[in-house]
Amino acid sequence: MAVKLNAAQRRILGVLIEKSRTTPAGYPLTLNSLLVGCNQLSCREPVMRLSEDEVAKAARELGELRLAAEADPGRGARVERYRHTVEESLRWNEVQQAVMAELLLRGPQTAGELKTNASRMAALPDLDGVVRLLSDLAAQDPPLVRELPRQPGKSVPRYDHLLYSEDEPRASTTPPVPQETLESRVARLEGDLAALRQEVRDLRLGRGPAP
Repeated sequence: MAVKLNAAQRRILGVLIEKSRTTPAGYPLTLNSLLVGCNQLSCREPVMRLSEDEVAKAARELGELRLAAEADPGRGARVERYRHTVEESLRWNEVQQAVMAELLLRGPQTAGELKTNASRMAALPDLDGVVRLLSDLAAQDPPLVRELPRQPGKSVPRYDHLLYSEDEPRASTTPPVPQETLESRVARLEGDLAALRQEVRDLRLGRGPAP
């Protein structure tokens, strides 16, 4: 099943998975709890400011995609509650849910970062196991994650999910242009300063600037 979600849908799906694992007593989530989870400042990249109407609309859309559902609407609850359905629809196990939720909530991360961040939701294997898990997710048809090119000066790659909508910008596949390092900038400025001092000395001696 090819899953393509917009930013609001991804945030909601990530929150539903996260809260089901970290705060099961409050799960399924009310619309207000879902709104708070989408807009919270911690464990989110980017921080979003979704409105209640935007969250409700995206939750309905996830329901149409069979990735979320209203939880037991007939059990006498006074407010609607929402749950994810990725076990049934996508066959994600607990570890896959944790890793995918982290990518949905925080964007590209290294295997080490994912192991640290996703461990609050599930018992993850060792680092090599996390790398194997990411490779398995990348090998699915269609793939769920991809390995990004290594950034300059970085020894390990980052991984990103592939649930973006077709027309949406995503993390670049091209490494960024290297920036001038602090050391090289200091060396260049010291060279410029030395040349300037030499010119001042030459002027004082009446020799004029070097040709």
